Amino acid sequence: FGKTVGIVGLGRIGSMVATRLKAFSMNVIAYDPYISDERFERFGAEKKETLEELLREADIITVHTPRNEETMHMIDEKALAHTKEGIRLVNCARGGIIKEAALLEGLEEGKIASVGLDVFEKEPATDNELFKYSRVVCTPHLGADTYEAQKRVGENIAEQVILALKGGIVPNVVN
Repeated sequence: FGKTVGIVGLGRIGSMVATRLKAFSMNVIAYDPYISDERFERFGAEKKETLEELLREADIITVHTPRNEETMHMIDEKALAHTKEGIRLVNCARGGIIKEAALLEGLEEGKIASVGLDVFEKEPATDNELFKYSRVVCTPHLGADTYEAQKRVGENIAEQVILALKGGIVPNVVN
């Protein structure tokens, strides 16, 4: 309540996170250079023009971006230098967006208050230095492994096959 959460990536998942956090009266700020201003307004997130600006203002940072050359180690030692003392970080997107060595350094120095992860740079994560910290909560990346999620996947595939057979536009098609 009353904290500022910084969302990195305001796509499908990031926007759902914004909606839920607004319900807890959080101040939601976001950085995503590929999303329209209208989307920021629709989800009640104050747009930050740079990642550094978001890092300086947030009490909690959560990332929701794909992992690619641009986002790999996006949050590293240099980025963490811009955050508040006692920052809290969450990565449920892809391993490597937040550099694990930077997390270890920040935890040791006390800069980072806590970390929540369900993705890791090396998976499966069976022997990770982050597991040693009581201020780090780790879960396996199993978001799509529920019965409901698997049912939705099957239904979506069936719908897309029907669209393709009827000559329609198939969302998320891979060439």
